[in-house]
Amino acid sequence: MMTKFSLEFILYNHKFSLSENTYEYLKGYCCDSQFKPEFKRRSHLFVPLNRPRYLEKVGNNEVPADGFIWDLEDSIPTGQKQVARDSIAKIPPKPGIVEYNVRINAGDPDDLKEDIKAIAQFPFDSVTLPKGESGAEIARLMEAIGEEKNYIVTIETIAGLNAVDEIAKVLRKDRDALGFGVGDMSTDIGVERISTCKSPLFQQILGTIALSGKKYGLGLFDSVSAKFNDPESSRTEAELSCNIFGFTGKKCINPKQLESINLVFSPTIAEIEEHLATLESFLGSDKTNAHVVGGEYKGKPAFKASDRQIKKYLRQGYFTLIDS
Repeated sequence: MMTKFSLEFILYNHKFSLSENTYEYLKGYCCDSQFKPEFKRRSHLFVPLNRPRYLEKVGNNEVPADGFIWDLEDSIPTGQKQVARDSIAKIPPKPGIVEYNVRINAGDPDDLKEDIKAIAQFPFDSVTLPKGESGAEIARLMEAIGEEKNYIVTIETIAGLNAVDEIAKVLRKDRDALGFGVGDMSTDIGVERISTCKSPLFQQILGTIALSGKKYGLGLFDSVSAKFNDPESSRTEAELSCNIFGFTGKKCINPKQLESINLVFSPTIAEIEEHLATLESFLGSDKTNAHVVGGEYKGKPAFKASDRQIKKYLRQGYFTLIDS
């Protein structure tokens, strides 16, 4: 009986047939000592740390977010900052494979000092650094908090946008991320906060952040939707940032938006089929870098792109390799 190799797409319970050559190639990648699993990072939900009932909902596995941003910053009134810090000890155990992130107060020196002490008492996976405005500042904060953490730096001001490339340069490839904060950015510029789908200016900012992020191999988080109670608005913004600008996830403050956000930022069956067909074609022949896949020309850049995406999805746990 012939051995059949396949790749199971867990999200849709779908199997893709693989040649033995491609199966062994992907298996070798997964078994390599450098292979490191990653969080999916399609959706990050803000959770104010001064609201006990929100902590309970996360702990009860009621919220399908890829990650939770435990917030010490904008959602917490000044008089509640210490209450929020004290609540870190009450954060529930992870409800599955999710990322626990914390957003600190990077602007006020006293708050920052207290936040750094408080977050050291909990094993957060990553830290959100808001209103990043210089590479040196971000490097200093990363050193002070700990380089074992992953970092998400939010670009929320004109100064931050002007420094986005130097900020991206100090972050780590395939670990850290850039984010967009449309609320503070609109205030800094002096324009009305509207949907990114309706603002050429905000779209230009998305493009600028995206180019720096892609240059240094970083994740990219879109901003919270202005209409946070409207799942449709969040979906259309996610489609814009994902499909046009290459963002990899979106932040939100309403769990009702999670389903549409997760769907937009998930790979599709058609996308995976194309990537695998490209891999199969290139791995099946070492005599040429010019291939025709699905009636389209595929050169070496196409192979590199498909190889990168399939390996990324393997690290994020979308697939299981099957030898049966």
